[in-house]
Amino acid sequence: MKNTTKSKAILVTIIGLVIVLIITIVFSQKMFIKDVDNTESQDYHTLVVDGKSYEYNTSIVSILLLGLDVENIDERGQADAIELLLLDREHKEIYLLSIPRDTMTDIRLFDVEGNDLGWQEQHLNLAYAYGSTPESGCMYTSQAVSRLLKNVPITRYAALSISMLERVHNVVGKLDVKVPNNSLVSYHSSWREGQTITLTSDNVETFLRARDTDQDFSNQDRMERQKAYLIAYFEAFKKELEKDFDNTVTKVYDIINNLTSNISFSDMEDFANMVLEYHFDANSNCYTLEGKNIVGNYHDEYNVDQEALLALVKKLFYIEEEKQ
Repeated sequence: MKNTTKSKAILVTIIGLVIVLIITIVFSQKMFIKDVDNTESQDYHTLVVDGKSYEYNTSIVSILLLGLDVENIDERGQADAIELLLLDREHKEIYLLSIPRDTMTDIRLFDVEGNDLGWQEQHLNLAYAYGSTPESGCMYTSQAVSRLLKNVPITRYAALSISMLERVHNVVGKLDVKVPNNSLVSYHSSWREGQTITLTSDNVETFLRARDTDQDFSNQDRMERQKAYLIAYFEAFKKELEKDFDNTVTKVYDIINNLTSNISFSDMEDFANMVLEYHFDANSNCYTLEGKNIVGNYHDEYNVDQEALLALVKKLFYIEEEKQ
């Protein structure tokens, strides 16, 4: 990577994002697809692949989850963690799609005076930075992700800043996580691939944010660590709900108040009950957008495999049309 400066605030991490589960599933039961303005988007209702027609699965609700590289949610910054949470209301399944921050795709650009310059290819994580407010930054990122995924509706978003990291982790306390790679051995010699380590509020930020920007494509290893954390966190969170539902919800309420989101939390307790019911399998329900890393002129670039993308969009969002 050409940028040799260590990142000061690279990633808020996926951890806090799992908390959004508490406010999305219940609300999705009464959600309408109308909030995100997908400017210039094409019709998503039908997808044609290899001559076969597929119709959009209306039981799917999509929530964009963003981890911001800022200490305060009101600061301008980038979306360094980009996850798409999919809720299948018919089958009560939870899916998670990880999208690399360096994905090269169309985003909406604006000049310094706020004039719309239209859609141009850029790093996806920059879409948030063009927003004049946290809400508009989330909106522009939602539009870009929708456009990337063949215009499927992205109806809700939630974004979290770095300053909330410790509070998010403390909802579950000490957490045992299996290390997925050797990318942090220089930070902790015991943090080796395959080892189970205990994360606390003192070391969780290093595990989730640190990477060596002198090394090309170091974000890929970091995404693996985030995924490992999320899997462990989700299971621990469910246990906390089972053990002390009211206290756990109270902790989460404070976090929700510090999110930028267009998701209501009025039904938070009902939703938390549904988190216990929905199925999430890390081996079969987690996906990463396939593509190829390229060393760009200034920053890493991630070029999406369009054939694999089409197959994944079909799998996650569409069902084959019934023959008449």
